[in-house]
Amino acid sequence: MPMLANRYDMSRAVSYHHGAFPPATFDYAALLGPLEEAAASLARYDAKMASMVNSELFLAPLRRQDAVSSSRMEGTISTIEEVYRIEAEEDAGALDPYREARNDDIETFLYSRALRNAQQSLAEGAPLSEHLIRTAHQQLLFMGRGARKRPGAYKTEQNYIGDDRRGVIHYVPIAPEMLAPAMEGLVRFMNGSTMRPLIRTALTHVEFEALHPFEDGNGRIGRMLITLMLWKLGIIAQPNFFVSGYFEANKDEYIARMRAVSADGDWTGWIVFFLRAMHAQAAVNISTADRIFALYSDMRERFRETLNSQFHDQALDFVFASPVFRNDRFVDRSGIPGSSARLLSRRLVDAGFLRTIEGSAGRRAALYAFDPLLDLLRV
Repeated sequence: MPMLANRYDMSRAVSYHHGAFPPATFDYAALLGPLEEAAASLARYDAKMASMVNSELFLAPLRRQDAVSSSRMEGTISTIEEVYRIEAEEDAGALDPYREARNDDIETFLYSRALRNAQQSLAEGAPLSEHLIRTAHQQLLFMGRGARKRPGAYKTEQNYIGDDRRGVIHYVPIAPEMLAPAMEGLVRFMNGSTMRPLIRTALTHVEFEALHPFEDGNGRIGRMLITLMLWKLGIIAQPNFFVSGYFEANKDEYIARMRAVSADGDWTGWIVFFLRAMHAQAAVNISTADRIFALYSDMRERFRETLNSQFHDQALDFVFASPVFRNDRFVDRSGIPGSSARLLSRRLVDAGFLRTIEGSAGRRAALYAFDPLLDLLRV
């Protein structure tokens, strides 16, 4: 946060660790067990995703769930239904899809979209670079409250991390005039270090947070980098692993471990915490994916019985991909003939599978929600 330091209590503030990154040494013996556990858990997660037919149906909900958790760490309170609702309005071609959305929901939606676009850029061959980071930041702060905070541009004034309400500064990141070479060094480390990939990812995340290169949005961009690096370094086969849930559930330790890097040079403690986060979150992500898959299998039978149509699979795939949607999008994009699609959506509403958020009005199609999936994803 930008602050005037002379108005705040800095008596316990920790400052950036100049000259200490990357660390020359740390306790490898303390890392061996957590490193093995994290690598094995990520391999299981990766195998689970690879075994799923049309895995994007199961990954997309995890991505939105991560957006909610990551944004909530910054004090942005949103729900996964509202994120999907903004996507539905944008997909339906609304002139102003954000008009009725709260700022919190817009920010969470922008996080989800920025992460998806960064993943797509890497998949298309873009390097993990400052340009990619700044582009993601520009998209993250595209509109709403963040639009006034220099989207895509590095900070030009000293920023601080602290408690604005209590008037306390906890951490002083690197000064703006020293940021450019530090970011160049971080990107070189990300792409060229010979350290084990998981250790390199852990160190990259804490260093990015310590630099705090932007006026706002640093935490969310820093957590995006974890997913992008895990894929770019070959730990996972697709750029789709989401860890914000663990960091949110263990926020106090997350912050304390990062602070201890600068305060005490405790890089080892941070890496151990990070590896345990990877291990625990992989198990959670596998469990969530299994629950989504079980729901999909159950709904496939129930849709078949309810719809009594050759198009039941297309209908099911559509509502899993877009659990909040305008009915005209279902008609246009489900791959079902128009008259049949209208009939099937009415049957799903009548059977209680779809909840009507807004009824049709004039040329505006009805807005529906697929609660079985939304209920599973709520955190």
